[in-house]
Amino acid sequence: MRPAPLVLALGLTALIAGAGCGRRPEPPPPLHPGEPASNAPHDIHTDNANSVFGPASVTDLAIECAGRVRLEQGAATVNDACFTGDTNVVLCTDATSASPVECTASNGKLTLAGNGTDLINYARVR
Repeated sequence: MRPAPLVLALGLTALIAGAGCGRRPEPPPPLHPGEPASNAPHDIHTDNANSVFGPASVTDLAIECAGRVRLEQGAATVNDACFTGDTNVVLCTDATSASPVECTASNGKLTLAGNGTDLINYARVR
């Protein structure tokens, strides 16, 4: 005997509704050993969920330490407390021309070197 369409529909509905239930994953570890795992402005935030198609994860990198600076005679310095040392990973690109850019992070500042008065984009990733 074949199951009635209503029973089949109810079974599928229960299966779909149950797909969203599950254990929430642990929060991500701190960025640097010894730092507390908090919601500080420079932490990585991850949202996790379950869906009909399986687990879903969205990672939001809260990069508040980013901007643009114009070089003067091929150099510039950005003073910002978000730069915490020489272990920071900083991305720098020349928005004016295809020229190399040097960017060096240290405690409280980012030192940039490039060509003339080029406009430089920078972002601290870690």
